[in-house]
Amino acid sequence: MPCRLRVSACCASSACTVLAILLLFGAACAPGERAGEAVPRTMANMPLELSFTARAAHDDPFNTVTLDLVVVSPSGATCRVPAFWDGGATWKARYASPELGRHRWQSVCSASADSGLHGVRGELEVSAYQGGNQLFAHGPLRIAPDHRHFAFADGTPFFWLGDTWWMGLCHRLHFPDEFAALAADRREKGFTVVQIVAGLYPDMFPFDERGANEAGFPWEKDYARMRPEYFDAADRRIEHLVSQGLMPCIVGAWGYFLPWLGVDKAKQHWRYLVARYGAYPVVWCVAGEANLPWYLAKGFPFDDRTLVTGWSEVARALRAQDPFHRLVTIHPTGIGPLNARHAIDDAALIDFDMLQTPHGERGAIAPTYQAIARSYDIQPAMPTLDGEASYEMLLGTIGAEWSRAMFWLCMVSGAAGHTYGANGIWQCNRKEQPHGTSPHGGTYGTIPWDEAMNLPGSRQIGQAKAFITSLPWSALSPLPGAARYADRAPWGDWIWYREGDPSRDAPVAARYFRRTFTCPAAGVAAGDAVLQIAADDRYSVWLNGTLIGSGERWEKPGRYMVGAALTPGVNVLAVKAENMPGPVGANPAGLIAALAVLANGTATTILSDASWKVATSEAPGWQAAAFDDALWTPALVAAHYGAGPWHRFGEDDPALGPYVCGIADRLRLAYALERRALQLLGLPAGAAFALTYFDPATGERSPGPRLTSDRAGGLCCPAPPADHDWAVLVERQVAP
Repeated sequence: MPCRLRVSACCASSACTVLAILLLFGAACAPGERAGEAVPRTMANMPLELSFTARAAHDDPFNTVTLDLVVVSPSGATCRVPAFWDGGATWKARYASPELGRHRWQSVCSASADSGLHGVRGELEVSAYQGGNQLFAHGPLRIAPDHRHFAFADGTPFFWLGDTWWMGLCHRLHFPDEFAALAADRREKGFTVVQIVAGLYPDMFPFDERGANEAGFPWEKDYARMRPEYFDAADRRIEHLVSQGLMPCIVGAWGYFLPWLGVDKAKQHWRYLVARYGAYPVVWCVAGEANLPWYLAKGFPFDDRTLVTGWSEVARALRAQDPFHRLVTIHPTGIGPLNARHAIDDAALIDFDMLQTPHGERGAIAPTYQAIARSYDIQPAMPTLDGEASYEMLLGTIGAEWSRAMFWLCMVSGAAGHTYGANGIWQCNRKEQPHGTSPHGGTYGTIPWDEAMNLPGSRQIGQAKAFITSLPWSALSPLPGAARYADRAPWGDWIWYREGDPSRDAPVAARYFRRTFTCPAAGVAAGDAVLQIAADDRYSVWLNGTLIGSGERWEKPGRYMVGAALTPGVNVLAVKAENMPGPVGANPAGLIAALAVLANGTATTILSDASWKVATSEAPGWQAAAFDDALWTPALVAAHYGAGPWHRFGEDDPALGPYVCGIADRLRLAYALERRALQLLGLPAGAAFALTYFDPATGERSPGPRLTSDRAGGLCCPAPPADHDWAVLVERQVAP
C-alpha cells in the first residue's frame, strides 16, 4: 500500500495517512507530520502517493488536463512522473525510488498557472527499506547480465513462476476474502508473478457485465474517458498482490480492443496505467494476443499484422511514458512463431520474449519445445518464457501431467521462468456463476476457481521450482542433443540383399537376415533391452529362436522389450523381411533395426549395418545362435537413416525429449517424459557422478547410484520406479 499524502496548491504535504494494509509492507512514512514541519518519508522502492486538488473545475479533465511531477533525485537524476485524474478535482501521483536521500519535485500542468495544479513544489525523503518483501528489498526487477534471466537491481536472481488470472480484477472473484485466499495459496506454493488484465478482457464482448468489477467498467461505454472508481477498486487488488510478494504482470488490454479504442486512446489508457501502477514493482505486458483479431472477424483466426503495427506504436509510447523503466513484453497468439518478437514490429521495444504455445496434451509437446528452442536461439538474446501453455483442466481434459511437462521441458530448454494456468481461475468461474460461453459460442469448462486452486498441477510446479532453485539454476544452459533414451539407440542403416539399388527398386521377394552378438545377461531387466525394427514392407523377428513380433508399413516401427529373451554369451537376432508388390514404378526394399541393452550401468547397441548377414532362402536352424552363416552374404547398406526414400521416424523428433541442461562438465539436469533409462552424452570420460532423482508428481527427492562415465563420456541413468515422467540431477564428484 503506498503512503498517501494530500498536497495543497502551495505546500509540499500535510498529514500522511497510513492505512492498515500498510503494515504488510512495513511502515512507509511517518504519520502525523504537518506541512512545513517535516518532509514526508517512504522507504526504498515503496510507492508514495501525492494528492492534488484543482482550484477550478475543468470540463472533461481526463482529456483536457495533463499533470506530471518532475522529480530530481539526490544524485541529480531527473524523471518525469505522470499523474492520474482520480475523479472530480482530484489528481494523484505515485513515486518510488531505490535512491536514498532527499528528492525534490515540482508539478507541471497543462492547465493554466492558477489551476492549483501547476508549479507546486515539495520534497520527500527515501530511507533504507526495512522489511522482508523481496519485491522491495532487492531493488527493481531487471534483465540479468547474461540476457537469459531476470534479476533484481542488487543482482539477486528472480525466478518467474507465474499464474494466469486474466480476469482477476473482475467482481466474480470477490475481494478481499477470495482474492486473498487465492493469493495466499499461490504464495505458499512458490509462485512469484500473477498475469492480470487491466479490465479489457479476452473471451467476451466489450462492456460485457462479466468483466465489470465492484465499481463497473474501466472506461465509459463510448471510450470517452477512464473511470477512476474502477481503478480505485483495482488498486486494492494490485496492492494486495504486491503485499504478498507476488509481482503483477499487468496486461494493458486484449489485442482485439485496439480497433475500438484507436491507437491514441490506447496510448492514453497506458499512460493512466503507468501513472497508477508504475511506482509499484510490476511488469508491463502491452497487450494479450496482440496479433489476433476479434473472434468473430471474417477469416478468424489469422495473424493480424495491422494490430501488430498499432500495438507497436502503443509500446513506444509506453516506454516513453514510464519513468520507472519497468520491464516490458507483449503476449502473442498461438499462430506463427508463437513468440512476442513476432507480435511487435521492433524487438527493441520489449525486454523479454513471452510465448503462447498450444493448449493440449502430447500433441502440444513438440510445438512447445520448438517455440522455446527457437526463441532461445534468436539474437540478440533476451530472457524467454512460456506465458500461456496447456492450462490444467481446460475443456475438462488437460491433466496435471501435461501442465507440469510444459514447465519442465521449457525450464530445461533455457527458459527464464514459466507461467502456469488453470481453467476456472483465468476466467474466475464461480460455482453459481461460471464465465459461460465465449463470443464464438463455445465454453472452456465450468470448474470454479476455488476447486481449480487445488488442482494438483499448481503444487507440482511449485515443488519443481523449489527443486530447481535449490541448484545454481541461473547458471544452467540448455544442452540439446546431450541426452537420449538409452533404449532407443541411434537407428542403424537401411540394409538389403546385394542386388542393384534396393533404395530405388528391388525384386518382390523375401530376404533372411542374421546378427549375432554377445550380451552379459546378468543385470538385464525385462525392460532394459529394447528392440526397434522396421521393414519396407513386412518383417518377422526372432531372438534366440523365439518369435518376438512382426509388423508392416515401415513408417511405424515396432518396439519390443526383449530383456527376458536374452541369454548369457552369444545371442542372435533373426529377421525375415519381405518386399511386397507395390504400385507401378519403383518399389524400394529395406530393413532397419536398433537393439539397446542396458546392463550394469552400461549401454550396448546393436545396429543394422553391413556386418549383418543375409540370404535369399531359409535354412534349417537359421534362427539359432549356433547356426553357421559363413556362406551368407554381408548386407548391403541401401541408405543411411533419414535419407531417401525413407525419412526419419516421428518418435525420433528431438522435441519429444529427453531434455537436458547443465553447467560445463560438473552438473546435468535431465527430464524425461516417459519412464525410460537415459544416456547422457558429452561428459568427461571416466569421471564419477552422483545421481539424485526428482519425482515431478510427488515432489520427492531420492538418492540414485554413483556411476562412472565411459571412455566416450557417456553415462547411463536408470529410470526410477514410478511409471511417469521423471527428472534426474547428475553431479560430478571430485575427490578431496
